[in-house]
Amino acid sequence: MSEAWRLQRCQEACSRCAAPFAAEEDLWSLLRLASGELGREDLCRACFDAREAAEDLIWWRTRARKGAASLRVDFDLLLHAMARLAEDTRDEAKDLAFLLALLLVRHRRLRLLRVEKRRNLEILVLRKVRTTREFPVEARELSEERRQALSATLAGLLDPTQDGGLDGLLIGQEDTSD
Repeated sequence: MSEAWRLQRCQEACSRCAAPFAAEEDLWSLLRLASGELGREDLCRACFDAREAAEDLIWWRTRARKGAASLRVDFDLLLHAMARLAEDTRDEAKDLAFLLALLLVRHRRLRLLRVEKRRNLEILVLRKVRTTREFPVEARELSEERRQALSATLAGLLDPTQDGGLDGLLIGQEDTSD
């Protein structure tokens, strides 16, 4: 398992064909986990359509933006990513799912309903606020170094202008949506 994932920031050009993105152009970002390494790609439409989808952990459509003023945390994307990663059997994916679950609880997107024992594992049973949908996520023992590495990974995904950890990125953010 990789102790220090290093993700590239959102690039100004397609990761595969190197075509530059125009301001406000649609692009597709995706995460892949190969050989224990988490990687991010930003693709133009043609390269996205031509990729091998079996390698994807999660993908999302976004727009090429210039400047930090337009950056905002997409909690629905994080919730979707957490749910997909929690289903993955790899330890790296489960670690990231657990950290995302903690982040979503902290920002009141999920509520902890209970902790269950399943096959000698502790499972957090979480519910999305104002819904009945439940999300089971394995509770993980993360060392401080591992937590910091995962936080830095998330910070790089959420805000490509941030070099700090996730805590610095989210301080002062208020819960403004359902």
